Amino acid sequence: MTSTGNDIVALTAISVARTKQPNFYLRIISSVEEELYYSDLQDQLPFEHFVWLAWSVKESIFKCLKRFDPALIFSPSKMRIVELKGTADQFHGTIKFGDQLLYSQSVINNDFIFSIVNDTPDFSETYWDIKKIEFADPTSQSDAVRQFLLERLGQLFPDSDLRITKNVYGWPLVVDRYDELPIPVSFTHHDHFVAYSFQLSDSLWKVHQHHAGVL
Repeated sequence: MTSTGNDIVALTAISVARTKQPNFYLRIISSVEEELYYSDLQDQLPFEHFVWLAWSVKESIFKCLKRFDPALIFSPSKMRIVELKGTADQFHGTIKFGDQLLYSQSVINNDFIFSIVNDTPDFSETYWDIKKIEFADPTSQSDAVRQFLLERLGQLFPDSDLRITKNVYGWPLVVDRYDELPIPVSFTHHDHFVAYSFQLSDSLWKVHQHHAGVL
């Protein structure tokens, strides 16, 4: 599987009190995951951060897998974090969803929680970045994150004429002139933060270079 998924949560835009209510957080985490927090993680991060970390990981999984299953429905209760390790500001997780194992990397600071997922614990071919923007309306978020990605891809492929489009299911595609490139992309935004992730393996790089050479 070659895909990517990411999600960001702006911590200044959440309600801590609401997050700590069981009728809210039990829609995101299971009682088993709650036990995982109190047995292994409560000394490393506040409970509300754990809840939104779980949300960002599970939303990232949904984005990653929906690329291959457009009918997939977001169901956090069916995704179970079985391991989560790290420091106060960076965590690595293992998540079980059906018969699949997926892996996450998350960054936490005072402003946001950001997660990316992969079907392997090796994230060396995953590119990502986060940016704070001035305006938080949907149009500004959408325009900013696309421009943010195009600037990064432009550095990697300086002779390309890249743009971002969508497929019939609404997922972003990278297009060079008229041809779709095999670079899976995911966007996320919340409040004043936008972020992207994409996969670029050696084989995908060679495919693009060959394509550019033909053109």
